[in-house]
Amino acid sequence: MPVPQHIDSQAAGRQLLVGHRELRAQLAALRAALDEEGGLAAAVGGNGDGVSLVQQLRVRCLEYCLGLHHHHTMEDGAFPVFEQRYPEIAPVIERLREEHRQVAAGLDRLTKLVESDDGQDVNWLRGELERTVAGIEEHFVYEETYLLPALGVTPPGPTS
Repeated sequence: MPVPQHIDSQAAGRQLLVGHRELRAQLAALRAALDEEGGLAAAVGGNGDGVSLVQQLRVRCLEYCLGLHHHHTMEDGAFPVFEQRYPEIAPVIERLREEHRQVAAGLDRLTKLVESDDGQDVNWLRGELERTVAGIEEHFVYEETYLLPALGVTPPGPTS
């Protein structure tokens, strides 16, 4: 399959950062909602009409998983261009591909656990979410540290 050459590396790098910011914001909202009294109701627009915490978490998890899957699909589509333009970062891109597979597997596990949970143990849900988020955040940091500079984009500071 021919590699598309119309990809603007810097624009792709900036879009990657936008995606990371949006995904991090979604995770922060989910974490905050788990900590709030009333669970996820406020975060997903619930009104206390009998929708359980776990049902709300399922909805939010599905939304997040779909967004992250789309984000990684777009990245995977650009990787062949980057490998061709910047052969020196081929090992970085290969690691990112493997991390995409690992993140997808982690999200699948979390989704299955949330679907099978009865919603009685919010601490358990929070622990599973935190384990999954830690892997995602490590992936984002690696990508921002090693891919962005090759694309001509300045990585964000430690507070982003």
